[in-house]
Parts: sequence; C-alpha cells; structure tokens
Amino acid sequence: MSNKVFYGPHLFPGGPERYIRIGNLKIDVRGAHQNIMDTLTSAFGSETPSSIFLQLFERFGLGFDAPVALAFMNYGNMQLVYLAVSQDAMKVAALINQPHTPLGRVREEFDNLQRLVEIDPRFVVKPLAYFDLREKGHELYASEYVSNAMCVAVHNGHGVYDPLPYYHFERFLPGISPAVNISMIALLVNYYDSERKRGIAKTQTSGDDFILTRDFRKHDPTTVQPNMRIIAARGFVEVSLDEYLGMLREEFLVGTNRNDSAVVNGRIKVNTGSRLPMIEKEIEQGIGLGLGLRSQRRT
Repeated sequence: MSNKVFYGPHLFPGGPERYIRIGNLKIDVRGAHQNIMDTLTSAFGSETPSSIFLQLFERFGLGFDAPVALAFMNYGNMQLVYLAVSQDAMKVAALINQPHTPLGRVREEFDNLQRLVEIDPRFVVKPLAYFDLREKGHELYASEYVSNAMCVAVHNGHGVYDPLPYYHFERFLPGISPAVNISMIALLVNYYDSERKRGIAKTQTSGDDFILTRDFRKHDPTTVQPNMRIIAARGFVEVSLDEYLGMLREEFLVGTNRNDSAVVNGRIKVNTGSRLPMIEKEIEQGIGLGLGLRSQRRT
C-alpha cells in the first residue's frame, strides 16, 4: 500500500504563491506552484523511486504507508522551505529550488552542507536526503528540522524573524547584535576546510544563512554562540586560512547586497549579503572565537 501526501494548510502568512520567483521563465506563478506541488508530492510519496520518503522512512520508524503532510513555512531567493511531518515521528525541513534557480544549485548546497557536517557537526543543520524531478524543473533536499527556529536577519535593524506566537520580525535587544556578529564570523572561521583549503563563500548574513534555536534567550548574549546554526552553504573560495581571515577582516567592514557591483563582479566573495557593516572589534573577536572552536573539535 502506498502512502498519501497532503499539501497544506500552510504555516507562513499568505501561502507560497506570493513568494515564488519565476524570473524570466515563460510560466505563470500558478503553473510554477503546480510544478512545486507535483515535485514535493513525488518526493514524499512511497511509490516514487528514490524518493525522500523511501530514503528516510526506516530512519524514523515509519510504515511504508505512513501519510506525510507538507506545509510551506519560509522562503529565500534561492529556495522555498516546507515542513514535512509524518505521524509525529518524522519532522524534516524540505528545501526546494525557486523556479528561477538553475538546476544543480540545490544539489551543490546539499553536498556542501554534508561536507560541513563532516568537518564539525555541532553548528550546522544536517542535510538528510536529496531528490530531483527534472521534468518539473525542481530538486530538493530534506534536512533536520529545528523546531520554531529564529532566522537571523536585517529588516529595519538587526534581529530575528520569530515564528512564535506568529511570524514577525523582532530587533535584537542591546548587547545581542555584537554577539550575533561575533558568532557568525566565528562559524565561518570554524568551518574553514583545512583539508581542501577553502572557506565558505557567498554568505547572506542579513537572512537565509544563520538561525538561532529556541534555547537562545533574547536578553542573554552568552546564549548566542551555543545556539547558532548554519543552514546554507552556497559555495566556497579556495584560499589559505590566513587569506580567508584577511577576507573576513576586509569584507565585513561594509554592508553589502547581492546586486552590488562589487558582489556581482566577484571582488567581494564571502560577504555577499549583509546589509549592515560590522565593526573591526566584532570581526576580530569572531576570528578568535572561531579559532577556539576549531581547537575544540572532536578528533
């Protein structure tokens, strides 16, 4: 017996169609949404060869006919994010490419995140399974679901998008923003890949790349670093560790957007979307913290 896949109701205000990005594709938003639904339904159906469901159902102790409910819960320029739930035993995030995102980018990020887990599993959300349905123009991967996580972002200030009690932006309290900046730099340093001699690039620290778990206490800066996680890894830059630290010191002194000329022409390689600058002290403290995290890794 095959399982049933249910689409909606959705968690994010307004549903997915208003956040779908079709770019120059010759398709309307409704048609694009249908392709997304078809891909997700196939990905979590037990009749689809190599589906995410088939890759994961034994891990979560599910029966072959276990139903799956899909709900849109967030979005970015590259991907739409859904929550996939089955019988309260499985809860995973499903990240599917926006229609304007070329095929292959999601697979690249899946592989990149797997590498970060190999380097240090402590501060990265683990990718679990990958699936593509190329005839629909889509690919996706499932990752660990961090319950009601808060996305670090910039929106009329530096803060988080908090899904509780409803999805809203909340600015950081005094003293928290420096700790967040320090922790983001620290994680970039921590995940420098010494074996392959490359560091994380194409970061968007103003949104899409870092979350804080619910154990983060909004008034307590000491709870920032232990509860920050990387959720995106679009690419790497191949340089030595010293060169990478130099890039962090230079690039994060300015606020950037992904359409800035220096980003588009490749002069800025790591800080491709921060909006707000950091100060030198935060960057240096972040580098020091990151080097400390590297020394604490399990061997």
